[in-house]
Order: sequence, then structure tokens, then C-alpha cells
Amino acid sequence: MPTMITAQWPRDILPIVRREWDLRLNAYPSAAAQFYNVMDTNAMAEYSQGVGELGQFNEYQSGDAEGKATIESDSFAPLYEKTFTIKQYAKLLTIDRILLRTAQTNTIQRKAQNFGTAAGKTIAVFQSSVFNNAFSSSYLGGDGKALCANDHPRNKKDSTAIDNLGGSALSYAAIVATMQAGKKMTDDRGDIMPIVYDTLYVPTELEATAIEETKGLLKPGIADNTASALNGQGLRIVSDPLLSSATKWFMLDSTMAKQHLLWYWLDRPGMAIDANSDYNLVAGYRGYFACSYGFDDFRFIYGHNV
Repeated sequence: MPTMITAQWPRDILPIVRREWDLRLNAYPSAAAQFYNVMDTNAMAEYSQGVGELGQFNEYQSGDAEGKATIESDSFAPLYEKTFTIKQYAKLLTIDRILLRTAQTNTIQRKAQNFGTAAGKTIAVFQSSVFNNAFSSSYLGGDGKALCANDHPRNKKDSTAIDNLGGSALSYAAIVATMQAGKKMTDDRGDIMPIVYDTLYVPTELEATAIEETKGLLKPGIADNTASALNGQGLRIVSDPLLSSATKWFMLDSTMAKQHLLWYWLDRPGMAIDANSDYNLVAGYRGYFACSYGFDDFRFIYGHNV
């Protein structure tokens, strides 16, 4: 018996298309998503203003017969401002009426699944792009430097260089040295503000090396049974197949990353019937989202541009 088709057939199959879109949109894996602070916005641009640290406490001067007690005041120095401008992204899925007419529901489902996958993949690529562009002079932070650089200025008035850029291939020694560099990182006043790198962020090509160098009880490559300084540190290994380089790698303070890797949704991903479609023979379904993302400070990460 022929499949009955109404004049509203694009709306009849909308629940199927939307269900498959949603499933694949949310199923696409993103290694980088866990490090972002995700927020909603109603503005076309968001602004992040860095705030400096406070100095150390001074001894409290209690009052006496000759004067009042005094507490020395301090203030936060404004650091660099970063603008996050919303951009829109869209794609059109078309489904031919003949697929419904010939009961090819499976094909309709597959098309909708691929539609959702395309949206999920786009978002995941954006999330990983901050790392792929970490060494590029075309993607600068508020201080005018790439995310990973050896000459970040301390603040607007002090150009003393702060370094979060290395060039060492992934190895036991390089990991130890990077962790030590994080613990010696300074704030905008020049005071030590230890950064605890708890995550080793690598491309899939370096995942096995990362495990070998960090998870053994003994120091790798040493014949005298020297204990591994990395064992027991709780280093988490995150492998990202969307990293474009097979040799570049990063160490992250995951808690601090949540403070400085920012994602703003103006419109979260959604799908609807496109009003401009020819509903007689072809139905169009429009996928759309609007967002902005990036970083507003560099201290959460140390990158090796190998």
C-alpha cells in the first residue's frame, strides 16, 4: 500500500529529524569541552576584564594612647580586557519528498544523524582550536600575545616577561621541568603564584608516550630502578584527536582553565523547518547556533611548540 503523505509532510517527519539531530549533536566527543566555563548571554559581545592580585598581608598596627589602629589598604590593579564577539553559524539539510513516499525512513534518519554530527563536530573543532592556535600570532590574548608565549608582560605598566612556552619533545624530563615552571609562575606583582598543572593534554599520537612517561612506578629509561617522581602526582592524560599537530603538547591547571577558557552562547544549537523551502518536493531543515569563545589569561596552560 502506498505511503500516505499529507501536505504538511515536512512537519510530520520533524520529530524524527529533531530526535536524530539531538542524539548525534550531543554524542560527538569533545576532549576540550571539559575545560571551558560555559555561559549564556543576551549581548552581541562580552567583555572580560583581568583583575590583578593583592600583595601580602602586613603586620597589624594596634592603637595606643597616641594614635588609632591602622590597617593598610590594598587594591586590585586592572589587567587586560578581552572582547568576545558573537558569531552565527548555520547549515541547511534537505530531505526529498520521495524518501517519505517510498518509505525510506532509515535514510531520513541517517541524514538527520549526520546533520547533528556536523553541528557537534563544528563545536568540538572550535573548542580545540584554542589549543591548535596557541602559538599563532594571529590569535592573540588581551596582552597582545599568543596563548603560549615567552614574553607575556606582567601587567600594563610592567613588561617583565612571563614565560609559558617551551619547545621540548614530550618526555619524562620535559614533564617534570614544565611542572616546576608552573610552580614558579608569578602574578602581576611578581609574587609566586604556584600553578598546579594536573592535566597532560596531548594529540592521539602522543597518548601512549604520555602514559609510559607518567604512570610507571620507576623512572622510564633508567636501569637503576630510580623511583618515578611523576608516579602518584595524579596527572590526568587527555588525548584530543582534533589537535592538528602530532608533536605539540600542553600541561593545564584544569581548575584555572575553567576560569580563563570562556564560551558564551547567544543561541544554543537548534534545528527548525526552513521557511524558504519548497515543501512540495523538498523540505529544508535549518541548523543554527551563535556563540563566542576564547581565553582571557594565559597562566592556566604551558605549551610546547615542538
